[in-house]
Amino acid sequence: MDKRQCILEATAELIAEHGLQSCPMSAVARQAGCGAGTIYRYFETKDELVQELYLELMKRMTEHCLTDYDGSACVKLRFFQFWGNFYRYMRTNPRDCALLEQMSACPAITDGTMERAATALHEVVFGILQDGQAQQVLKACPEKVLSTFVYGALSTLAKKYNCAPELMGEELEAQQLLALCWDGIKA
Repeated sequence: MDKRQCILEATAELIAEHGLQSCPMSAVARQAGCGAGTIYRYFETKDELVQELYLELMKRMTEHCLTDYDGSACVKLRFFQFWGNFYRYMRTNPRDCALLEQMSACPAITDGTMERAATALHEVVFGILQDGQAQQVLKACPEKVLSTFVYGALSTLAKKYNCAPELMGEELEAQQLLALCWDGIKA
């Protein structure tokens, strides 16, 4: 792992453990095994470091969501592929998901940074939804409403299963959860 990546990983660990406000550059340097000056060779400010970490986390999530995704498949299969990958990512990477949630509310993460980070995801999600609506397979609601509905359901369930599985009872399989979401938005 190169030094830049070590710094990003150290930042992720510290934010996950202590929160963004309790993550000074000196602690990042200690965690990364470098001097504070080294961090400034890669990132001019803490805000830039946080933005780059956010972009890196979104890139990882995007790559996972698009694994084996077939853009030529039918709408339902594309929905299940994409959102299934998303849910599995949320379940297997709870730290990254918690970081993304926390960083999304951080003032250092501007709307422009969020937009840039999510462009590829939005293209796929909105493409599925628009195709589904054009084929009259999905409800005629704004794409942002439908995507927020599915995202909210899957991310909340993944977070609850990750944090307090005993409170959730028997875990449903991803396919069952996806079917619930599909049923919620189908026409």
